[in-house]
Amino acid sequence: MIKIIIAAFIGCLCEYFAFAHILDAPNWLWIIFLHGIASACFTFVSHVFIPAKYKTTVKSGSALLFLLLFTLPVFGILGVVFAITFALSKPLKNDDIDIIEHKVPALPFEARTVSATPIYSIGGLRAILKHASEPNKRLSAVMAARHMSDNQAIPILKLALKDLEDDIRLLAYSTLDSKETKLNEKISDIQHAIERTTQQPKLSHLQRQQAELYWELSYLGLAQGALKKYVLEKAENLTLKSMSFSKMPASYIFLGRIQLALGKFSAAQQSLMTATQLGMARRHVLPFKAEVAFELNNYTDCQRYLEELELQPKGTELRHLQEYWHER
Repeated sequence: MIKIIIAAFIGCLCEYFAFAHILDAPNWLWIIFLHGIASACFTFVSHVFIPAKYKTTVKSGSALLFLLLFTLPVFGILGVVFAITFALSKPLKNDDIDIIEHKVPALPFEARTVSATPIYSIGGLRAILKHASEPNKRLSAVMAARHMSDNQAIPILKLALKDLEDDIRLLAYSTLDSKETKLNEKISDIQHAIERTTQQPKLSHLQRQQAELYWELSYLGLAQGALKKYVLEKAENLTLKSMSFSKMPASYIFLGRIQLALGKFSAAQQSLMTATQLGMARRHVLPFKAEVAFELNNYTDCQRYLEELELQPKGTELRHLQEYWHER
């Protein structure tokens, strides 16, 4: 506050002597000099009183104030200082705006229902790829599939490989290729780790991881024909090696699924029975037991296993099977 008073006092004195020179014997250089000092002092005073939200730039804001004050007549400085600082500090309120008050809406009693069939569901994407006449729509469907899980996206991407447009086929192919490449890279990394590992249980764990990756190549449909048989056999061998150290119930279920995919139904049946004997919950084993029984043409056991299984959620494939076999 003392600095402000001193600056205002010096500014007033300078303006007073400048005005006295104008009335007496005008020496314009001296008058301009005094006026400049007074302008600088009042620039400091104005800048202090201006609200902080207007002080975004110190240099350019102070320069603007100085030029504004310097270009005014001698006593016009005081008027500008009071006008600017008062206008910025005490802005007029616009009370003419009509405000409409609204009551707070009541909360809904229950959550809004979400559509069970979103635009880009699996069926929707397939329908777009099959029936949409515009290539951009089919291309968007392929791009949407890139954000889905692998087991949902890969059938859609394979369907896109049959599209007539080159861009769609290339996008689908590159997406499938990248997924396969990532899996193969993981398999290669684990293979290097297996070659450097001799201690258990780490070796058994790595063998199980590699077996799961080989199984995923087959399960996702990235391996077909002879390659599918090769990756399944690799998965079976690695699982057996892993189980030589650690025989977990879940490992027998995994082995049974591999043997089921290889067509080794009797071996799969034995593996699933062992999993049950080791304490695996029946709900995890019964679906695969039913599948093995069906492949062995033992339809009575197939129906019995599905009846023993607790009723699955509506709309699932397993629920459809249960309903089909229940009606027989």
